[in-house]
Amino acid sequence: MHTSYRLARLMDAEELTIMSMELYSEISNRKDFTDNKIVATLRFYEQHRHMGEVLMIECDGGLAGYSIIFRFWSHEYGGLMVGVDELYIKKKYRRSGTARQFIALLIASECMHPHYVGIELEAHSSNTLANKLFASVGIPKNDYSRYIKLHKS
Repeated sequence: MHTSYRLARLMDAEELTIMSMELYSEISNRKDFTDNKIVATLRFYEQHRHMGEVLMIECDGGLAGYSIIFRFWSHEYGGLMVGVDELYIKKKYRRSGTARQFIALLIASECMHPHYVGIELEAHSSNTLANKLFASVGIPKNDYSRYIKLHKS
């Protein structure tokens, strides 16, 4: 299977919205997820490319999924981190190594930056497939808890 990646464009918003809603319904049973922010995300990263991007994942010419990645400086780790905000692979393309290949290529490309020090991934504790994937590519579970307070609704 030939896998390729490209920057998402505004014309991808409808397909991204569908996949994003599928992701959220799978990971958190949020059937009420109606406030999709994909257009705002696309526009933000178009204007701030240095902070991250939305990537479309294609396999053999078909749309297989997407990922939203971001970059930030970590004082704690002493360098530039890349984070995967969302990684979604359509069911038909799962268990074929698509997600594993994406993570490996992301790490390889980020390693080209002289200040790169690591990758941050997250998954719900109930997402056993994601947690197994992360462990299988040598990304250990972090012992820290995350606390989030949103100031905008």
